Amino acid sequence: MKKAFLVLFFPIFIYAFNLSLNSGIENGKPYSVLQLSDEEEFECVEQLLAYDTKRYVCMLNDGVLPQIEDTILPLMDIKYKKQDGKLFVIILPKANSRLLNISSELYNDTRAFSSSSSISKHFSIIIDQSLKEFDPLKPNGLNFAPDFSELLRPSIGALDLNMAPIEGMDSNDIDLYINIKRAYESGNYPVVVAETKIAIQRHPQSLFASEFLLYRLRALDKIFEKEDRFEDSTPNSLVAEGRAWMRKFAADENYPEVLYIIARAYLKDGIASDAKYMLDTLINEHERSKFTRLTMLDYADYLYKNSRQKEAISFYENVLYNTGDVNIASRAALSLVDANIDKEKFENAKNFILKILNANEKFFMNDPARAINLAGVFVDKNMPDVAAKIYEIIVDNSERNSPFYEVALKNIGINLAKLNDVNRAYAYLKRYESEFKYNGEYSAEVTQALDALFFELKENNSTKLHEHYRSLMDKYDSSDIGKKALVSEMALNFNERKYRDVLSYTQKARDLNLTEATNYLDRAAYELARIGFINNDCQIVINLLENYDVDKISLPQFKLYECYFRTARYNDALNLSKSHIKDENLEDRVEWLVNLSKILYQMKDYEQTVQVANEALGLGAGVEYSDPTPVLFDRFYSLLNLNRIEEAIATLSAIEQLRGQDFKIIEAYNAISEYAFGKNNHATVTVYAKKALELQTRVKINVFSPKLNLLYATSLLKIDSINEALDEAKYILNMKLEPQDRLRALNLISEIYIKLKRYDLAREHLNECVGSNFNSPWKSSCEAQLQILN
Repeated sequence: MKKAFLVLFFPIFIYAFNLSLNSGIENGKPYSVLQLSDEEEFECVEQLLAYDTKRYVCMLNDGVLPQIEDTILPLMDIKYKKQDGKLFVIILPKANSRLLNISSELYNDTRAFSSSSSISKHFSIIIDQSLKEFDPLKPNGLNFAPDFSELLRPSIGALDLNMAPIEGMDSNDIDLYINIKRAYESGNYPVVVAETKIAIQRHPQSLFASEFLLYRLRALDKIFEKEDRFEDSTPNSLVAEGRAWMRKFAADENYPEVLYIIARAYLKDGIASDAKYMLDTLINEHERSKFTRLTMLDYADYLYKNSRQKEAISFYENVLYNTGDVNIASRAALSLVDANIDKEKFENAKNFILKILNANEKFFMNDPARAINLAGVFVDKNMPDVAAKIYEIIVDNSERNSPFYEVALKNIGINLAKLNDVNRAYAYLKRYESEFKYNGEYSAEVTQALDALFFELKENNSTKLHEHYRSLMDKYDSSDIGKKALVSEMALNFNERKYRDVLSYTQKARDLNLTEATNYLDRAAYELARIGFINNDCQIVINLLENYDVDKISLPQFKLYECYFRTARYNDALNLSKSHIKDENLEDRVEWLVNLSKILYQMKDYEQTVQVANEALGLGAGVEYSDPTPVLFDRFYSLLNLNRIEEAIATLSAIEQLRGQDFKIIEAYNAISEYAFGKNNHATVTVYAKKALELQTRVKINVFSPKLNLLYATSLLKIDSINEALDEAKYILNMKLEPQDRLRALNLISEIYIKLKRYDLAREHLNECVGSNFNSPWKSSCEAQLQILN
């Protein structure tokens, strides 16, 4: 092997700290070995940057070190920085490199172990173009140290190359980075936001610039999980900052995480279309990233909350069966548990929860409160095996003073007793008595449960009472004893808040025509209706109201209206609204007029809608804090349906003044544009279609494109604004269009070119239209025009 060595020795001795460089040439290729050592242990870490580039940072005690300046060498750059009694040595290699912990001194030890620790008294950094930088696989085996006891000890002294110490760096970006990282990891997100702002201002060119901005995005994302804004920051501003980060650090390995954060911010603001765009980008460009799966889950959660359960469930299943991350898969499975519980498919819910219990049981400790609630659901549905397992996980992974430990410990025994696992149930219940001997919140319940275990020994408890009442009901049926047993059983269930169990006796109570039993039915239905409002489950509420004599006046009236409306009980919603439009509270009266306008429009009573809307606007103008403006939309659409376009336009002007850039204004612009187009009122189309398209561009959506663009361009052509029509047609053709829309656009631009007597261009677009594989009336129109031209 041909070798040419040019060895340079470049030392810096700073009291106890020693930095030296050995350089040479092998086979025509330069290499360097940098030695860093100190009498005391210090830390050196390897940091992997974008495109697999590396840097090394070593931190030492400053002491009375002199000022030294940066050094630029062929194979590396060395930077020094002093801050708060620490010296930071930053090495930026320009070729393949490795960091080695020289924990053993070959000249002094007979055995030497390799070490991967970042703490040592001596490190070497090897920089060599031919070095294999990354091990494909680390060896899996015992680390036997080489034994040099029979060999001579090598002794290689330092090669001195005098270097004059000069001034070092004055920035403190590393300390700021460390402080920011620690604050984030401890959950102190407001501090992270403040510190990153300072860091970005002081060190815009720092090597940590991307991390500063990234930690700021992460912290704001965490804050917006619970808040709608933080100081001057909103989800919308978080989107802007995230996009700025993406432009500046497009090759950063954290790019998928920033896409994920932006998508969450869009969802926080309710902009689902833009969040979906972020998700599509992640799926197409970062399919294997965990943040792609997390974004899918957040987007699915948003869909589920917005009544798009079928789409949401599809996303949950996709993540569950296609991710290798057990925690992400567990989150998806838990979402499917909740979805199946909502649909009362409890066996399916059980199957999904068993997947988590079998593969990642500690996942439940991420949210013990939710785990407790889930266990309660399975208890209610007589699935104590699942409930008991969840409670066991909470107890096994919690401290005694944690909020859920006591109730979980109590419930383990109770549910094991239901499974007839007597020995284990007894052990857990006695453990509860021992640990909460004097201050147990559930001591009475545990005592009852212990009594239940001794049921075979003729001990009485609540369960025995239920069995006794049911036995009497079966035995005596409609006699006085049977009736009393029925009322007692219903009363016991009601007092235990088992309202569904109360309702399970509906038919029997009605058959026996018992006033007291009927009263329990109605009271239980009322309590379940209240719970239904809390859970936003309108279907349950309506079912209860229609089958029982519930005291509707005592229920929350506005929520009752929403349930009537959501379940298409429009007559009930109408009657409820009418009953409140004379309420003493003027703010409530305005809101009820708004509701009445809404339901009248839904029932297509457009004349009455306009009348009630006018009344709401008139009253609301004099009532502080009331908002009657939603009726403007009902009034606008009603006027359109009544073909009173001039009044509709006047109403739309009022909407523009009062509602600003409300998204619903774009819908209104689109509606009046479509209406006017159908009436061949092309001048009106050009006014409002243009407004809609401009506002749509400002808010960065394209919901109404390309249909609205086509109406706009067609109407421009109809009023002889040919050049504007041509510009719009060209713009449309540059969009990503469905085949049907593209054929229509080609037909349109051909008409424009024919009108401009640019027959060559007309033929060009008509030929493209005719050559399409997609059949539509627009293609037929293109064929007809092409025949005329030819």
